[in-house]
Amino acid sequence: MSDNGTPANGQQSAGGKRTARVILAVLAAALIAFCVWAMSVYAQGGDPLAWATGSAAFQTTADETDQATSQDTASSQEAPQTTTVTTDDVYTALASLQFDGTDVSLEKDAAHVVLSAEGIWVEEVSSDAAPDMALACAQRSAALAAWVSEQGVGIPSVTWICEDGAGAVRMAIAMPTDGAPTTGDLSALLSAATGYSISGDVYAQLDAGDVLQFAGTAPTLPGGTAISIDAAVTSSGENLSVTDVATRQRGIGSGAAGATGAGSDADTPAAGAGGSASATGGQPGGAPSRPAPQDAKARVTVTIDARADGGSSSSYQVSLDPGATAYDALVATGASVNARSTAMGVYVAAINGYAEKDQGGESGWKYAVNGSYPGYSAGACELSDGDAVTWVYVTSA
Repeated sequence: MSDNGTPANGQQSAGGKRTARVILAVLAAALIAFCVWAMSVYAQGGDPLAWATGSAAFQTTADETDQATSQDTASSQEAPQTTTVTTDDVYTALASLQFDGTDVSLEKDAAHVVLSAEGIWVEEVSSDAAPDMALACAQRSAALAAWVSEQGVGIPSVTWICEDGAGAVRMAIAMPTDGAPTTGDLSALLSAATGYSISGDVYAQLDAGDVLQFAGTAPTLPGGTAISIDAAVTSSGENLSVTDVATRQRGIGSGAAGATGAGSDADTPAAGAGGSASATGGQPGGAPSRPAPQDAKARVTVTIDARADGGSSSSYQVSLDPGATAYDALVATGASVNARSTAMGVYVAAINGYAEKDQGGESGWKYAVNGSYPGYSAGACELSDGDAVTWVYVTSA
């Protein structure tokens, strides 16, 4: 018995039970903590028992997985990639072509495509009125050039050629793929072109405003030959007969006839549906262009623009001997030219009666070749085949 009369063994039994309950509570808390920790490790892709088993199979964390994925992606991006465009790709693009929200598409059987690393040539036949045809031609060339740029193949330009039912070229335009316009009117689109030519019959029907009939570098065929276009208004006019246009269109669509086909440029075969091109490729199946004979005539376009002095603008195509100059080209048009020799070379004072100083002390004639002003006498500026010379009357230097 204890001093207060309670049995001693009863006190010991109660104390043991309390100790056991405390131990169980501690173990339960530890178990709960372990479970929470284990779930966290599993959620991160780890193995909570790896410390006991020595296994490293599940020790890759989410951060390590992301890092490995990033490294794989970077490696794939560093791998060299080769992109090509085929003629089928071009035809597919033509079928859904749009310019600034306007449908300017062209079905495969309505066009002929030639593809090389140097450019894309598209030939079509149109019976549309001159203003509509000119705008569509410019819009389609710009839209296709923008599409080519998006492909990233390095093809530098798109040349669009539009003909009438007799095969006469109505308009030709070469549009660069770098910076191709995605909006704009006819004047803006022509200004963005590397060069263009408009036939005399079409130009006479345009409300041209400040648009020249010829500008920039004259568009060429795939082999480098200048595209032949009649600069004068013809007595017969354009052949826009529905029947003739349809017949010509069938010939163009089949590749059997056309300015870009094998029949017109013997050394530049048309690229077939299986052809492809990239910036580093050559023309598929093509033979090298035959160099022009050294004594061949140079075909040059000459524009005389006297509108600033109350006159008009007219264009001519002339054939010149090798070594001919911009002044020779002017004389070859048959225009009335008043010129004199100076210490700096020949100086043109008047053309067709429009003379220097008519519009003030600084007014007179300037000339440009392929859109650039040489800055020296026209008698010293030698021309090459396909050049475009513009003589323009200006009111200030």
